[in-house]
This record gives sequence, structure tokens and C-alpha cells, in this order.
Amino acid sequence: MTKPLLASLAAAALFALAPHARAATLVDTGTPDGNAVGALAFDAVDWVAGAVTFTQAAQIGAIQGHILGGTAGETFDVSLFAADGGAGPGTLLYTTTATFGADGWNGVSGLAGWHVAAGSYWIEFEIQGDDTLGAGSATGALFDTGAPHPLSMTASTSDAGFSYADSPLSVGMRVSTVPWPSSAALMLAGLALLSTRGFSRRRH
Repeated sequence: MTKPLLASLAAAALFALAPHARAATLVDTGTPDGNAVGALAFDAVDWVAGAVTFTQAAQIGAIQGHILGGTAGETFDVSLFAADGGAGPGTLLYTTTATFGADGWNGVSGLAGWHVAAGSYWIEFEIQGDDTLGAGSATGALFDTGAPHPLSMTASTSDAGFSYADSPLSVGMRVSTVPWPSSAALMLAGLALLSTRGFSRRRH
């Protein structure tokens, strides 16, 4: 068997992983009412977080929150934290800057490298540093509430301090993941690549 053919087999094995890596919606609270009644202040001293659980190793692809009161182009942060023994966000794992578009669902997509093992985590929305969300609004930014399927646990800060709730705030949040490939497909790819390496050694 020729080296180009073995390389093609390796590429085909890797391509076979694609059907096992379809995007999946992990969290979808549904869309809040959008009328700002009961909405949470979302500014440089107020953040909002929700607890999420991954049942298998995965790559996070997109995270969105239902946010009101911004101006297009303003920024905020989206972060993933490890769970801290059930007491809210713990160690920071990943963070990135998101850009506000219009009232409604806002966040980040096309995330790369946000890999997680099965377990519990917290996703947090925050305005800090050079972020500008709410600066151009008379009301400031607001995190919308009234989602029909709220998360089981949420946390937030306000001028009164930290609040952790297992009777959750009905904030709007969506999280999409790309599951890691199955072990069988990975093994197939590994065997093909090893065959290519073995052929190369014999040639030399």
C-alpha cells in the first residue's frame, strides 16, 4: 500500500469523526418576556451567572444571554468557571469578550478550545475593564428575566452584595456544545495514523 493511500485513509478516518461532532443545545431557558420588568442591573459592579452540567466531555461552541439596554458595538465578558463546591463560581477556566448587537440574545459563537470534562460549571456574564455595555443607554444594561425554563441555580451580585439562589432567577441563557468524538471513531483515526507512521519508518 502506498504512502499517499495510507495518508488518504488517515484523512478519511478523521473525516469520519464529523458525524459524531454535531452541535447540540445544552441549555435553553427559553426567551424572557423582554419588557425589563424585574430585570437585573448589569453593569461594572453587577454580574449574572448560571450553573450548568455537562454529562459528557464536550467543546462549548456558543453562549448567549438575553440582554437589554445596550448600544450596538458595546462589549461585555462571557466566562466559564469551575463549580466551587456548590457555592457559586470557583476557578476561572475560560473568558472572552462579546459584542452587543440589539436587545435580545447576545453573546459569543464559534468558540474554539473551550473544552470541558463531564461535571458542573458556572457561566458568567460580566462588565469589567474596558467593556462598554450600557454606557450609551439612559437605563444602562439589564439582564432580562421571565424565562419560561429557568436554570436550577443562579448567582448574581448587586449593590447589596453576592446572592446565590437555588430558587433561581429566571434569566435567559443558551449554551451550545459540540460533543467530543466517540472512542470508536478516535481509535479508527489513531490506527490509520499509526499505519502511516509505520510505513514511513519502513521506507527509511
